[in-house]
Amino acid sequence: MPGSQVFGVGTNITDVHWQSGFTSSSQDPVWSSTANSVVKMLLISLIVCVSLFGNVVVLLVFQRKPQLLHVANRFVLNLLLADLLQTVLVMPFAIAATVPGVWPLDARLCQALVVLMHLFAFAGVNTIIVVSVDRYLAIIHPLSYPTRMTPHLGTNLIICTWVLSFLQSTPPLFGWGAIDFDRHHNVCSVVWSSSLSYSAVVSTFSFWLPVFIMLGCYWMVFRAARRQNALVHPVQTQSYSQPCPQDFQATSSPQAQRQK
Repeated sequence: MPGSQVFGVGTNITDVHWQSGFTSSSQDPVWSSTANSVVKMLLISLIVCVSLFGNVVVLLVFQRKPQLLHVANRFVLNLLLADLLQTVLVMPFAIAATVPGVWPLDARLCQALVVLMHLFAFAGVNTIIVVSVDRYLAIIHPLSYPTRMTPHLGTNLIICTWVLSFLQSTPPLFGWGAIDFDRHHNVCSVVWSSSLSYSAVVSTFSFWLPVFIMLGCYWMVFRAARRQNALVHPVQTQSYSQPCPQDFQATSSPQAQRQK
């Protein structure tokens, strides 16, 4: 399931005593070591920098060349937006959480952070589904694609990805599922075992269904490509196997026959 942990959250508030600037009393010596914290901080910072650089570069390309924003690339832009928001709004707290034993947010902000993390992750997954269907229609039905995938429909699909992501990520705030603070690892995460029904719904709509849709779309694209190749390949083979007129004349000339 996407993003089961964010570096710091909670919803069983009756079980965990929340306060701003929470300090853990029991720390694993391995995780709390200074060297380990520095390594984690450097790695997460590197990921943030690379993600920020890549997303901003692509965003600048779209900004400088708006003619690239056709329907298919709007889906790419939406995926970029989800990744960029994840990088800017969530990942800095992941860096802060590498400081052993300290989490700077209170319970409500911690819960909001986990919801945002899952919101952006689910938005990315849902957008990838839309991209898969879009590529299927463009390749399998190229003639009807422009009339099917209109800019208006593309905009509605993008809105649907965010609405669905919101519905997937917010139930723990209303009691269906739970968000709790992990004292051992100094992270906040969804407690999937607190609601098996919520876990089943999330796993179905955020993992299994997207996998089946993507595999189905790309498998049909692959089959179409193979059929097209099977139609083209014999023609190419025949054209390569036909002798040139000059070769036929050379072999049929009297001089060539005398040489035989």
